[in-house]
Amino acid sequence: MRVERAIPLALLMVLPWTVAAPATPPTGPQVPVAFARSGRPAVIEIPMIFNRPARQVVLRAFGRVWTEPALFNGRFETTVPAVRVPTVFSVIPTDAPPFELCQIVAYPDQDVVWDKKIVLMAAGPPEWEWFRQWAAAIGLPVTWLPDDAKVPADLPRPSEDQQALLILGRSRTGKDLSGVARLVENTRINVLVLEADWLGDAAGPVEVGGGQMRGDLLAVTGKQSWRGPLQFRFCRRPCGAVMNRWAWILGKDGLPLVEAVAVAGTPLAAMRPVVLSYVPWAEQLGRNESADATLLAILSAAAKAEPPKIAGHPVEFIYPKKTELNAKDRPVLSAVRSVEPVPREDRKPDYNPPIYSILDLRGKDEIRHPDGDLSEICRNSIGARQAICKLLILGDDPMLDEWEWLKLDRAKKQIGAAGVQWLPDDELPPSKESQIRLMLTLTELGVPLGTPEQEEERK
Repeated sequence: MRVERAIPLALLMVLPWTVAAPATPPTGPQVPVAFARSGRPAVIEIPMIFNRPARQVVLRAFGRVWTEPALFNGRFETTVPAVRVPTVFSVIPTDAPPFELCQIVAYPDQDVVWDKKIVLMAAGPPEWEWFRQWAAAIGLPVTWLPDDAKVPADLPRPSEDQQALLILGRSRTGKDLSGVARLVENTRINVLVLEADWLGDAAGPVEVGGGQMRGDLLAVTGKQSWRGPLQFRFCRRPCGAVMNRWAWILGKDGLPLVEAVAVAGTPLAAMRPVVLSYVPWAEQLGRNESADATLLAILSAAAKAEPPKIAGHPVEFIYPKKTELNAKDRPVLSAVRSVEPVPREDRKPDYNPPIYSILDLRGKDEIRHPDGDLSEICRNSIGARQAICKLLILGDDPMLDEWEWLKLDRAKKQIGAAGVQWLPDDELPPSKESQIRLMLTLTELGVPLGTPEQEEERK
């Protein structure tokens, strides 16, 4: 679908967010959707996904027809009706049994308020025309790079008092995340990826609510009130690459729906945030004020995000030993980069505490530690030094029930002992979902991740 328009950027005005569209199913529309500015001429193209004849179409909403019949041959021209609030119109044929060809979300003829110090640039049409249409419909100032533009050579350079964000669609994201990492390294500009071939498979449905906000996005949204969660028919699974990751919107299954990542191998001096979104925002934009507000908040937060900071802590492996880690079975642990403590003359370590000890019980192999009783080894790893020593237990084993000092509550899947964190997923090799949860946990603990060591050896 394509909306042709000439919309001058007027003085920024507040866009009213009360949605007057008729109620839509919570799973979102299953027909093509276009976005347009009310009172403006538009050309709408519709993918030919139906086999019923239609030669003339009209726009219909609230039980009545709003436009004169327009000739239709896969595209049609119309003037979008004037509306005071975002409104959803159904495109209906007049010369065939009524059925919905597509929907047009019409926004009022006003520009959304936007910080002029935040510069938005976008590349990657035509496969994500929805973002171009939506930005034009709400008056969001986005500089679109031509299809033949060379990135980063042809990128506009923002001034020193401006913050820039480059928004990428599928055709600009390459074969994997490493291409985006190189782009960030060369431009020192934050990047938001809305669509890419290397994102995870489709899954869902999912909900997005105010209580799921985290990190930089939470700082922008504040205590935003929600009438109810946004309902999406599906989402993409998170990118499976091993890297440090910070969830901005966390799904109820513990997996990120929007996240910032630090791509392994990128020099720290050149590291900038790469924000990945796995939610099909076009399903809810204009239908729910929270959807528009959240996407705008993501754009703002992604532009303002500071370079990722990872505290860096010493990591010790109780079981298995670091030299015994297999990148195939334990890819995330094989990517752990430990900061070695440096003793000082006063015998205090010259590093950023705490020290993390990791006990990995995943899999079906019998656990035997060469140095004696595993319970005592783990207990002594924190001992009286809980302020500077922590224990992370991965997986499950009946032996944990015998360690009374852990204060294990299986019903709640919690451990009550101070200084101990538990991820009970016992699968080995771990699933992609389990790996991502572990990456989120290690990032939260301040542990840097790189390329799994055995993969480095093969290069």
